[in-house]
Order: sequence, then structure tokens, then C-alpha cells
Amino acid sequence: MSDHETVVKRYYEELFTEGALDVAEEILAEDIRYHGPRSVTPGTLESPSQVKAFVKRYHGAFPDIDYHVESVFRSGDQVAVRWTSEGTHTEELFGIEGQGKEFTGTGLNVFEFEDGKIAEVWSYWDTLGMVRELGLVAPMGLASKQ
Repeated sequence: MSDHETVVKRYYEELFTEGALDVAEEILAEDIRYHGPRSVTPGTLESPSQVKAFVKRYHGAFPDIDYHVESVFRSGDQVAVRWTSEGTHTEELFGIEGQGKEFTGTGLNVFEFEDGKIAEVWSYWDTLGMVRELGLVAPMGLASKQ
């Protein structure tokens, strides 16, 4: 396993699954840029403290959240990860009260590294699928051909 892959593993296991916020300073560059889905991230996060606040908020709403790295692809200082997550929505998040519903999510992150730390993250995940599973959005029916 490469150093970059070890850092990515810590990102998912320690920071996002365990909620160990102190690890952020060890694995994130001081000028980190985190680009998440616009529906859940208020713009680009630009410091380890902003990423930690996001993780804390998200982890608070889903205290049992668990991330699984499914695939890792590396090219130089870039690493792409396909992941799944699962958890139970127990507390408020983005104005939505937790009702104890479980969800499974899927996503893809692309990480760029500088000096052994994560300098940029592009995070794409199925936010619509998540809110459907939580019962916040009704599934759309398939359009019939006429």
C-alpha cells in the first residue's frame, strides 16, 4: 500500500467513520480545498478546521456512520476512491430532524496530494439516493412511453 493510499485509508476510517477530528491536521494540507455536493456542502471548504466542522456536523447526525473503501485507483499524486457508507440518521442535519432511519450511500472521491498530505478533494455522492432512503423525497416513477 502506498503512502497516499495509507492517508486515504485514515481519511475514511479515522476521520469520517470514527470522527477522530485530530487526525485532520496529520493528513490534510493547511490550505485544503474540499469540494462536495452543493446540496450538502456550503461551497468549498478551505481549511482543516472547516473540514473538521463538516465531519463533526455530519457525524453528529449519523453517529454510527461507517465508510467502506471499495476501489482505489492511483495516478501520480492523484487517488480516486469508490466508496460506500451506511448509517442511521438520529440527529438534525441541514434542518432535517433525525428519525432513526438507516441509509446506504455510494460515492466517488478524487484526492490530490502535496507533500504527502491531502491538498484537494472532489467528492461526488448520491445525495438524492440518501434522502430517498431517509424518506425525505418520494421516488420518482418512470416515465411511460406513449
